[in-house]
Amino acid sequence: MVKNSQSSSAAFSLKPGEALALVTSYRLGDSLLAMILVHHLTRAGYQVGVFSQAVYALREWFPGVTVYPFEALENEGRKYLHLWYERPNRKVPRRPDPQSGEVVFLNRTPWYQRPVSMAEVYLSLCREGLGISAFSPENGLQVPQGVSGDKDLKKVILHPTSSSRLKNWPLSSFLALARMLRNEGYEVECILAPEEKGKAERIKEKGLACFVRADLSRVAERLRQAGWFIGNDSGLGQLASNVGTPTLILFPLPRRAARWLPCWAPARAVWPALPERVPEIFRHLLWKYAIKPETVHSAFKDFVREVAGSKKGVRPS
Repeated sequence: MVKNSQSSSAAFSLKPGEALALVTSYRLGDSLLAMILVHHLTRAGYQVGVFSQAVYALREWFPGVTVYPFEALENEGRKYLHLWYERPNRKVPRRPDPQSGEVVFLNRTPWYQRPVSMAEVYLSLCREGLGISAFSPENGLQVPQGVSGDKDLKKVILHPTSSSRLKNWPLSSFLALARMLRNEGYEVECILAPEEKGKAERIKEKGLACFVRADLSRVAERLRQAGWFIGNDSGLGQLASNVGTPTLILFPLPRRAARWLPCWAPARAVWPALPERVPEIFRHLLWKYAIKPETVHSAFKDFVREVAGSKKGVRPS
């Protein structure tokens, strides 16, 4: 157990042994990153309850964590003295118990304003705000018993969607990339959510396999068994990394990559080389057309060589 060294400089009123409810974002990637904070708080002796749709769906991957769906907050949240939100969340009650010791919105703290990765946001919050020694982005995820640890290094999972159209590389570009990978002997599979069945059908018409499941735990298994993941800036990229699969992620801007590149398994970012004179608002619209399939294919080949030459290799979670 990490020793807690609570100091006078700690920024929160939370004390070891006190009960804290943490409400994550409704987004998958944000929730997995917030579990870095939960993991270090728990190791330091705090009692933490997590309210999160994403983590609740993955609860068998987070043994020992008390986790609830959002709708349980109104009743179960009363058990906790302190109530911390990752950010304001319209899907849950804002403050179920007026007797809560402290209500905190983490995205309003100074650590969130720093131009660093989200993993470092949580680690520095632990060190500076709570006096906890925290340097590893470990978030407590463990592969459940019975889930195969074998990886197929010739299998690539593509994720051609995300939570926003602005973050999506064109489907035609993903299909072109898939053809290049298949010509090199890779097995390529796309992964989509049930509400994206229309897009899945179009992909299948092009001869590509699609894995469409609502069960996030089964999706995690699928990602775990793949050798590689290529996709947009999305929660599935974070999950792939968290279960130990190397990820290559497409970003519109380098600062987005610095903030959101997955931090668990080996990862590489690709972003467009647009002229400096292009305003940022237009970069968000044009980036996807400035990255060619050949560019991503070349970056992937370099990434494979880099991982193969690394002592870490394809590291398990």
